[in-house]
Amino acid sequence: MSLKLEGICKSFSLPGQRVHALSNVSLSADPEEFITVIGSNGAGKSTLLDIVAGVRHPDKGRVQIAGRDVTSRPAHRRARWVGRVFQDPLQGTVPDLTVEENLALACKKGRRGLRFALGRRRRHLWADALSRLDMSLERRAQELSGHLSGGERQALTVLMATMARPEILLLDEHTAALDPANADRVLRITQDLVGEGGMTTLMVTHRMDQALCLGSRLIMLHAGEILLEVAGEAKSSLQVTDLVRLFHRRGVSDDALLLEATEKTRG
Repeated sequence: MSLKLEGICKSFSLPGQRVHALSNVSLSADPEEFITVIGSNGAGKSTLLDIVAGVRHPDKGRVQIAGRDVTSRPAHRRARWVGRVFQDPLQGTVPDLTVEENLALACKKGRRGLRFALGRRRRHLWADALSRLDMSLERRAQELSGHLSGGERQALTVLMATMARPEILLLDEHTAALDPANADRVLRITQDLVGEGGMTTLMVTHRMDQALCLGSRLIMLHAGEILLEVAGEAKSSLQVTDLVRLFHRRGVSDDALLLEATEKTRG
């Protein structure tokens, strides 16, 4: 297994209450598997990604990546195996560095300085990689990334996250802050880069249509528990209205179901 979570529990103390973000969550993902994760607000989706990334550590349970027990390892010691793209395009790049310097930073892998990474050969490779985004960013490689639009920065962030070929790629609602046209564009770029890179991918999304159209397995989270997993033909036959009904059958009310339940279906 590329990723294995066993009996993960995580709680947080809030004024007057104890919130169980994850309750005995177990999950296994094979190499190159693409899993989409949906759930209402507070379902535990981002906490799940935090646990995998090492940003938070579980109260109970174990995390394995490619057979390594990384439960107690902090995020910086998992960075070689885990790439992550956040919802906010501003989080993925350094605005005061150029596009190519951001790419150098993504490839740095713990080595100091950027000089080693800015050679002629690497610049040629990066220009080729940028050209495949179909955003003309290869012509702007020496421009500050802070000058890019939100969609361009997020596309660059996805490229940066996948260039080092991590074992695990975490996508935390990474198109939610973009307008529909840029969201679809970044999603297509993501599919291409993930497919070529062969990474195990967990994608959290609030859009049911995205969860259905992408990946081979879908996980439904609610109140810190996995309510449902569907894969293969069972997943491919589902439509958005089917997902809404599945949530309702498991006691999730319309008020709690804060997801984008559009009438889109698989095309």
